[in-house]
Amino acid sequence: MEQPLNFPDTEGNTATLVARPADESGTETGRTASWNPATKVAFRFSVAYLALLVLTEVRVVYSLLGLFGPHLPPTARVWQYHLVNPVVTWVGAHLLHVDSSLIEPIESGDQAFFWVLAFCWFLGAVVIAAVWSAIDRHRTDYVKAHAWFCVVVRMCLAAQLFSFGFSKVFPLQMSQPLTRLVEPFGNFGMLDVLWAQVGSSPPYEILLGCAEVTAGLLLVIPSTAVLGALLAMVALAQVLVLDLTFQIPLKIWAFQLFLMSLVLLAPHAVRLTRFFVSDRGAALTRVRLFRSRRALSVTLAAQLFLGAWLAGSQVHQAWTLWDTIGQLGPKPPLYGMWNVVEFSTDGRDQPPLTTDKERWNRFVVDTTHAYQAGNFSSQRMDGTIIDYTGQLDAPSHTITLTSLDDAKWSAHFTYRQATPNRLTLNGVLGGHPTSMRLEKVDAESFPIKHNGFKWVQNGPYQPRLTER
Repeated sequence: MEQPLNFPDTEGNTATLVARPADESGTETGRTASWNPATKVAFRFSVAYLALLVLTEVRVVYSLLGLFGPHLPPTARVWQYHLVNPVVTWVGAHLLHVDSSLIEPIESGDQAFFWVLAFCWFLGAVVIAAVWSAIDRHRTDYVKAHAWFCVVVRMCLAAQLFSFGFSKVFPLQMSQPLTRLVEPFGNFGMLDVLWAQVGSSPPYEILLGCAEVTAGLLLVIPSTAVLGALLAMVALAQVLVLDLTFQIPLKIWAFQLFLMSLVLLAPHAVRLTRFFVSDRGAALTRVRLFRSRRALSVTLAAQLFLGAWLAGSQVHQAWTLWDTIGQLGPKPPLYGMWNVVEFSTDGRDQPPLTTDKERWNRFVVDTTHAYQAGNFSSQRMDGTIIDYTGQLDAPSHTITLTSLDDAKWSAHFTYRQATPNRLTLNGVLGGHPTSMRLEKVDAESFPIKHNGFKWVQNGPYQPRLTER
């Protein structure tokens, strides 16, 4: 038998809902109070804002494509930015008086272009909401439209959480290059500090990823969507704070995702506040998307299928990358860190003096990392790290290096590895005949590598501060 329930709406008023058994999609139906004008305007603005974001932000479309995304040509990943670039440039120049031209290759999501683009989303949403309100001013509510709007927001947000989350579940996003072990901490940028802090403890990185993935999975299922939005809000709030305080150039995008979680929670704000603050029960209302049970079942199945597609695509991509460049993946020949014991140029020996800005102190051969341009690096005597692109040909025992900053600079060596821990390089370095003798460094000997979990500790592990 149907029983009437009284519940406070988002404005604190009391409305009556006729409770009916939940259907397979976890939705309920009933009569709701008419929306007040402010709520209707807020809904129109939110729909317009999200529509403009989806139409002009590549990252939304890219993540929703799943397995097809990585196969897009490079031009397809920036075409939306190029499409709106004239508008963004005009708005920046004439309204904000800033240069907002798109800088390519895109290495920052916080360049002036993206700030002005977000401003354009806001302005466009204001105009659309005003026109919409004038045309549709007699509408009493948007209950059904809001339900569909939440489905779209849930899927877009879940796709992003899967993308960020699985890159941490398979600890790839913040993997540590070998050069981090010898680079002076004072030379780190704030982003490097955060990446080193998280990446030095893979279990911690995996747990962060699990939180984001869990939020995405909960968002996909209609009956757990509110819990998923709550978890997403907490996780994204942390991401936003880290982006703001560690100079991560994704502040705008993190804020947009945080806003999506708030949009999903807004209709339940009063009830959730009463539940968490006063410890009082609060029933959450849901709206049936269709009257037919069959249509509801199809809708639920479609949402679950899309969620499985998004999650499965990210798992496949992350797993493939993990097998290629992950910690247990194949390593290139000569992989490791090599101390330069002897170094001679133009037939003249160069002793290891810290005042020598040309002599190599170490040579590093690493796997691929997302934020490191090449697989080869050298460390000079003053501690400076130089990265190179290059090629190592094992059959011919040759190494070719090219500079990232000077197109005319190159190095060509033939190498001989007498034992696994001894190496000689002979060839031309920057136009000068050069030869080196090197010895391999045990990377596990660095204190930061002692990061295993320990139940019993008699004191903090601080090698430099330990009493001797």
